[in-house]
Amino acid sequence: MVVGELVYEKDLVIIGAGPGGYQAAIRAAKQGRDVTLIDRTHPGGECLHSGCIPSKLLAVSASKMKESAPGLTMSASFSMKQWNDEKRDVITNLEKGLHSLFKSNKVEFIEGNASFLSEERIGVEQGEKFEVWSFNHAIIATGSSPKSPSFYEEHSELVRSVEELYSIESVPETLVLYGGDYITAEVASSFRALGSTVHVITEEGTFLPDLDETIGKELRRQFKKQGIHVSTGITNITIIEEGNSIKVTAQDSKGEGLQLFGDMLGYSVGRVRHLEALGLGNANVKVTEDHFIATNESCQSSNNRIYACGDITMGPSLAVKAIKQGKVAADHCCGFSAVSELNLLPIVIHTLPKVASIGLTEKEANVAGYPVSTGISQMRANGYATLHGQSDGLVKVIRDEESHLLLGFHAIGIGAIELIEKGTLALEMAARDEDFIYPYTPHPGFGEAWIEATEFSLEPSKLESKKQKQR
Repeated sequence: MVVGELVYEKDLVIIGAGPGGYQAAIRAAKQGRDVTLIDRTHPGGECLHSGCIPSKLLAVSASKMKESAPGLTMSASFSMKQWNDEKRDVITNLEKGLHSLFKSNKVEFIEGNASFLSEERIGVEQGEKFEVWSFNHAIIATGSSPKSPSFYEEHSELVRSVEELYSIESVPETLVLYGGDYITAEVASSFRALGSTVHVITEEGTFLPDLDETIGKELRRQFKKQGIHVSTGITNITIIEEGNSIKVTAQDSKGEGLQLFGDMLGYSVGRVRHLEALGLGNANVKVTEDHFIATNESCQSSNNRIYACGDITMGPSLAVKAIKQGKVAADHCCGFSAVSELNLLPIVIHTLPKVASIGLTEKEANVAGYPVSTGISQMRANGYATLHGQSDGLVKVIRDEESHLLLGFHAIGIGAIELIEKGTLALEMAARDEDFIYPYTPHPGFGEAWIEATEFSLEPSKLESKKQKQR
């Protein structure tokens, strides 16, 4: 120790108070650990303040604009200013709830910047004050922020990340979106429902390429039906500001010129992980070539005192992943056996209609060598969806024809997000088709669509037809 240096002793230090960090803090505190949670700003992270919560809040408003019911005549208008005011109230209340949880679980929360000084010490800067902490364990949960597109490096009020679109003052008359991921899809769907003309451009050969092909095709059909224009395979993008609007020029997939005009452009081109200022080298924490913290299945880094969770680890940037990994890291450093795997990570997209997916797509199952059988049930055949006046969409089941194991569940339409929870549990328990068909299912209910799809995958005529094609 340097003479005169005061070192504060801490038990478990968690850097980053987003979903992974605060869930880890509460989990460990409930198991008797003395937890100190530190973040540069307020608790909740990008998810609460600019990502998950604002995006879903706007999606709720957008869906309400489209609601109808027999015998009711409704008229609604939308104010972006009022929405922003109420959004801030929602975020403030949720943040207060986090502080209450910290207090009730005796989690110490501190605003400041933390970086590793050694394998067992952290330096913490709080304004003009700097402290040195020793720790028994640490969990890194610093998250990420939107990456800027390579073709546009200037700052402009007319060109923003899609997360920043949740803070604009009014709904743009025409919105151009650059990106091919689920975040872009949610923004496109919400703003279209609220009155914007929406153009989506992406360099990908298809929009949302990771979706099961059947589900992706249906979503693109719905977007076309709603008037959302999607152009794929776009290259040579240039943005020019002309007064209070922008002009986007590019080449389409056929090499022909494409020109779009809009009041604003939003982009989603990936994430920048918050690792640079952490001093990971001082702590002997290894980082991969792809700039992820290398962890084992228990979220433990190369320094067995230090764990990592969320966006800074391998895999997609999803809050559901961060939450699970945060709990796993907390459990393991508390001495319990805990693992985190990414093969059964549910994906949900709050578009109109909603999309949800878990497990293998049909293509992935075929590539993996399974003898695949699929079943599809259209939501227009579901009585409960019809009662709600939302019969667009379908559900799809992927199963192993020989072992009868269920391999994947994919849904688009009303109830998709609620339905996927049943699919997630089934895959986690290694369920077979009989496990899905045997139990009673409420009627009318969205869950009947899963049963019908599974039963369809078992129909003798369908199986015989497939065998004949293989011959």
